[in-house]
This record gives sequence, C-alpha cells and structure tokens, in this order.
Amino acid sequence: MQEMETQETTATDTELQFVSFQIGKEKFAFPMQSVGEIIRVPVMVGVPLGPHQMMGLANLRGNVLPVYDLRAILLSCTAEQTETSRVVVVESTLGMTGFLVDKVNRVYSVPKDTVVNDKQGDSSITYDYLQGLIKQKNEPLEQILNVENLVQSQLTVSHKKDGSGLQLQQNRTGSQDNNSEAEDDLQQLVCFSIAGQEFAFYLHDVGEIVRVPDDISALPDSNPSVLGLVNLRGRIIPIVDLAMNLGMQPCEMNDATRIIIVNCSDSSQSAVGFVVAKVSNVVSISPSALEPVPSMCNDGYTDGALEAVYRVEGTKRLISIVNLQSVFQRSLSRALSQVDLQDEDSDMANQDDGVLTEEDYAQYVIFSIAGQEYGVSIEDTQEITRIPAKLESVPNTPDYLQGIVNLRGTVLPVIDLRTRLGLPKAEATDRQRIVVLTRNKQKTGFIVDGVAEVKTVITDSIEDAPSLSDEQTELLNKLIKLNKEQRIIQLIEPSVLLNDNDIAKVSGG
Repeated sequence: MQEMETQETTATDTELQFVSFQIGKEKFAFPMQSVGEIIRVPVMVGVPLGPHQMMGLANLRGNVLPVYDLRAILLSCTAEQTETSRVVVVESTLGMTGFLVDKVNRVYSVPKDTVVNDKQGDSSITYDYLQGLIKQKNEPLEQILNVENLVQSQLTVSHKKDGSGLQLQQNRTGSQDNNSEAEDDLQQLVCFSIAGQEFAFYLHDVGEIVRVPDDISALPDSNPSVLGLVNLRGRIIPIVDLAMNLGMQPCEMNDATRIIIVNCSDSSQSAVGFVVAKVSNVVSISPSALEPVPSMCNDGYTDGALEAVYRVEGTKRLISIVNLQSVFQRSLSRALSQVDLQDEDSDMANQDDGVLTEEDYAQYVIFSIAGQEYGVSIEDTQEITRIPAKLESVPNTPDYLQGIVNLRGTVLPVIDLRTRLGLPKAEATDRQRIVVLTRNKQKTGFIVDGVAEVKTVITDSIEDAPSLSDEQTELLNKLIKLNKEQRIIQLIEPSVLLNDNDIAKVSGG
C-alpha cells in the first residue's frame, strides 16, 4: 500500500482482514484481499457523458484509474473533499478502480465469528452491494461492500450501434462528389505569427507542434538563432528562433509560444524545430490564391526566405509562406553545421532492437474543453479556423448546433462541442477555434476552447478508455496515456460526431 495512516494488523486462520472507512456518519469496509492501495486524491481528467458518480480518470504510475465518488453511489449525495479524503484502489475482474471515501479509519483483523452475512439488518445501502456485516461488542456496525458487484455496476459496456446515442447515417453522396475533386487540389497551411507578422508552413512539411520544453540544452559558441537541442522521443532536434533567423527581433517566450517541428528532406538535419510566437490556425486554400513575393521583400529578408503570399479573402490579412528549402540551404546550413548530434542520446540512437518506424507513431490535434485535454486524429482534421463574426442559426435543430457557415462554397454545420459533451456552455473568447473534421466527404465544424498543439505519440501509448456509459463508450473509447508528462488525453471518435442525422439534414445530406 502506498499510504497507511492507521495501525495494520495481520489476519490469521481464525480472523478476516478489512479496510475500514467512513462516508458521512456511516462506516463501511472492503475485504483486505480486494484492496490494492490507499492514496490521496489524485489529479484527474473529467469524463464527459460519464455517469454522475464518475469523478474522472487518473494516471496511477502508468495505469489508467477510473475514480468514483462512493458517497454518490451509496448515499446519492456528494460532499466537499477534505484533508482526510482518500481514494481506496480496489482490484476486481475488471481491473483497478478507485473509490473516493471521506476517511480511512484503519486496516484491522476481526474474528471470523463477528462477520455475518445477515443482509436484513439496519443497512443504508442496496443489498446488491452488501456482502455482509461486522458486528462487534461495543463497536459500531460496519457494512462490508462486495467489491466485484460494486465495480461491475459502475462499468457499463455497450455494443449498441443505434439507440440512445447519436443515430448513424449512410455516407452522403451526390453533389458532394463533385466537391471532393476540388478538395483534393487544396493545400493546407499552418499559420503562425512572429514579431507581429503572420507566416505559414505547408502542413505536409510539419511533423508536429509542441510546447517549448523546460530543458533546451544550450550549445556554446553557436549561432544566436540556434537556441539549443531537445530530445524528442529519442530524436535530438536543433531548436531555432525563426524570427532571429529571418533578421527580426528574438521571439519572446510565454504560454503561447510554440515549437513547429519541420521535416528536413532537403537538409543534412532530419528535423528542425522553429520557435514561433503563436500558432493561430490551419487553413485550406486553393493554389490559385497564392501570389508571388515581390523581389524587394525577399531582399529584405535572407535570400528568398519567402515563397509566396496568401491574401486572406475578405480581409486585409497577408500571410507569408516561408521557403523552407531556402531557409535550410542558405540560412541554416552554416548555423547548424556546428551541431553535432552523434553523442546525444546514444542509447536511443544505437538501439538495434525495437527500432521504431513511422508506423509506430500517430498524430493528433490536441485541444481543450472546460480545462480538459481532448484529441482527434490529424487525418480526420481538415483545418482549424477562427469563429466567424456571425453564424446563421437554424430552427428546430439540437441545442448543440450553433449554426451554419459558408466555408468556400460548402455549407458547414458548426457544433458547440462543450454542449455536445454535456458540459456548460462558455462565453466566447479569442482563444476559441473551430476544428473542422471530415470523413467520407462529410464535414462539420466543432467549437473548442482552444487548440494546444499537434502531437505525435507512440501508438503503444494509445489504449481503450474505461467504459462508463453508452454514449461515452461510443464517443470517447480511446485515450492517450503519457506517463512521463502525467497526462491523459481523451480521444474523440469523429465518426460518431459526424454521423448525426440532424446535422446531415442541415448540410444537405
């Protein structure tokens, strides 16, 4: 056990051992053989669409631990957590489960003859959970809980294809087939800002977008624009301040600062991370919307540092597309020539066994809703864009449908993902974005509180989420478990969100 604050006694052939705890004024007990450990209340991520007694998921030394409020289960009420609140981790045929209790009293042994299976006594709980009673002279009655029944009743596994969740629909055909050909010609840009100006990389050149780590290893006597090296899952990657490299003021580090990892097919480096002030969105554009860069502009930067300019339709915004080949060959070749990666992370670099390939990784767009992290596959993400000033409302539609918007000739339904997940609606902020998901020619926009990063993870870190309710089982059936970062990112299944008959009617499906 990780934490024991009371005296522990050893059971004998004539005794049984229990963990005794309190919920309000009631005393309960778990059989000792079913208890794995007792811990303080951990940091948890909430689970939308889960049962009301579900507190969340915790990362317990690499294991995903569902935690329930036992007071809500047994007494149908909740209470504030206190210094004495603990989570009792029990083990059953369904794995580990945590139950929040008000206080752990003790771990102790009692004579077998004091344990009775009389369920007709003065019990405050349902008989399904009650295994027996501990009756001792001059001691309050303690109710023994059946761990297996208690856990089984909380974990609801659903294999429904239709029913209480979203209704599934057939793939839409017809007029959208014509649009798909045009969509294939679109190019996607990752837009960001440095020194108050907007720039972009082509999405196909971007490996991932990550936060600035605390441990960038500085390189002595290196070019000022090369900030140092980071270890990203076994790869040693140089980190470059893109603003400084383009002859601008250095990027100021803050919460919005990001590193864009770019694959360097035309460089001696396998990848380079560029520090930018802020990543704004991902947009899909037609190549015909790009304009050449006036020669005087390129002369103002490092030889040919800009490839093209995108004039955002209906606005005065200009987004300059960085010429990566030029930056690598002309701007960075000398700066990075001093970077020697041979001795860094040699254990990972020289491993003969268990070498990971591209197929061992997956990329996800990570965004936040109500303080929790969620993710969708980048393959299902068409673009990330700002919320327009006005959405056209549609009568007689679900409350989570915010309206529709014309996205380059396509009617795009826009859903408030908070409301869709059963969470309180939030006030509009500048950080909110629309994540446009697409699958089988069907597109829908989802409003999220903010987009954090595009993250590459090892597929081994993706596992099944605990089944907590019918709709949650369909919509949030996978999660990413990042042990070193102590993070759990719940993955949303786009097909469930997109296959909504009510939304299909709005978009002409």
